[in-house]
Amino acid sequence: MAYKLVNGEMVKTTAQEDAETAAFWKAESEEMAKVQYQEDRREAYPSMHEQLDYIYHNGIDKWKTDVIDPIKAKYPKPE
Repeated sequence: MAYKLVNGEMVKTTAQEDAETAAFWKAESEEMAKVQYQEDRREAYPSMHEQLDYIYHNGIDKWKTDVIDPIKAKYPKPE
């Protein structure tokens, strides 16, 4: 059981309130997991300068297979 502040006094929460709070945080966690792959990919990609240089020297198809596809495979989009 948790506590909450009601009219300046600490009161124990009900089992229903505890269940609602747990459900809320479970849903929040699931939502965050759905987009975590975006942050993981963003951190893994080389800088824009490095990517453009790679495209210039190797072509866009090689950039996609050598740079982008491995990161997408490492951090797949959840279904």
